[in-house]
Amino acid sequence: MKRLVAFVALTALSVAVKADYRPEPWNLEARKNFADQRFGVFIHWGLYANYAQGEWYLQQGHLDEAAYSRMMYGFCPSKFDANEWVRVVKGAGAKYITITSRHHDGFSLWPTKVDDGYNIANTPFKRDILGELATACRQAGLQLNFYYSLMDWHRTDYPAGSCARSVRGNQPGDYASYKKFMLGQIGELIDNYHPGNIWFDGEWEHAFNKNGQWERTLDWDFDTLYDFIHSKHTLVANNNHQPIRDKEDIQLFERDLPGDNGDGGYSKNQPVINDRPIEQCDVIQKRVWGYRIGEKDFRTAEDVVSMVARAAGKDSNLLMNIGPDGSGQFPAKAVEVMAQVGKWFEKNGEAIYGTRGVGFVKNSDGTQTAKTRKGNVLYTITIRNGEFPTVEKGEIK
Repeated sequence: MKRLVAFVALTALSVAVKADYRPEPWNLEARKNFADQRFGVFIHWGLYANYAQGEWYLQQGHLDEAAYSRMMYGFCPSKFDANEWVRVVKGAGAKYITITSRHHDGFSLWPTKVDDGYNIANTPFKRDILGELATACRQAGLQLNFYYSLMDWHRTDYPAGSCARSVRGNQPGDYASYKKFMLGQIGELIDNYHPGNIWFDGEWEHAFNKNGQWERTLDWDFDTLYDFIHSKHTLVANNNHQPIRDKEDIQLFERDLPGDNGDGGYSKNQPVINDRPIEQCDVIQKRVWGYRIGEKDFRTAEDVVSMVARAAGKDSNLLMNIGPDGSGQFPAKAVEVMAQVGKWFEKNGEAIYGTRGVGFVKNSDGTQTAKTRKGNVLYTITIRNGEFPTVEKGEIK
């Protein structure tokens, strides 16, 4: 309880000077609970899994959108089993799942009633993917969150930006219509499945950082979107690679440790704000989020646990992605790796769950040290290349 009071007090103090927005008590409680979970599994899955070339194949493969979208009539993942997914995730020690309810290609994994029929209900499979996953998560005690793409390569009312133009052409769209569509879908997702957060992606195609100044080519009216989501007691995250806004509840860092500014990440020079939870997302198949049949380079269990430890030392969650194949199965290698990750968590989870990060350093001998704390207990986690991290437990006096 003391930890909650401290977290709430810190957050309230941080926003006290921002008279235009003050998080409600439910929001602060949900933020704290999210931060305590520390480890989740990202799932990128949709029509693109049938092509087995990654989630950007429509755009990167220079395909015709009308031809691509006809894959809907061949999408029948006969091996999909929400309970099996949850078994693997929970067995890995993860506390939540974030799944792509709708990626940039615009296809929806639930039987939405507010689109033009481009959704799971009109496939041979027909079953409600998100509904089955929500039930399995609830029964297993896992939180479920929904990735939702702001960018859309299918709808004609979406105002095409820098990426969408290569698929849709330079269409001006009708953002008032598109926003109404998004609000309808987001309302369905929250009312029907009760996610912990809505995880936006794609704003960056209408935002450009020039010499430290952000230029935006579309007014998304995020206040309306965020207020609507908050009215349903759901948190907001936005993977926009920009400084966080007041009404965004979770800071996202894509393939980059918060504040590390690594060359391989997408969040370089993104400022870290310490009044809200942080989540770093990354991939288990090293070069792709959605399933790619030719990608054989998987992270090892030692890699994944080391990434969890580094993130925790930075006071961040880690969201590790797995891309299921077109049959609905996790890649066998990913299942093997996550089972080994779970064994480490069985022995050392107390150094991660419910902790606050108090430091991460790279040592001169090539090792790295992450420190976390829970109350007056200090955990020192030593990370060595190719090995599982070791944990020492001490007391803060």
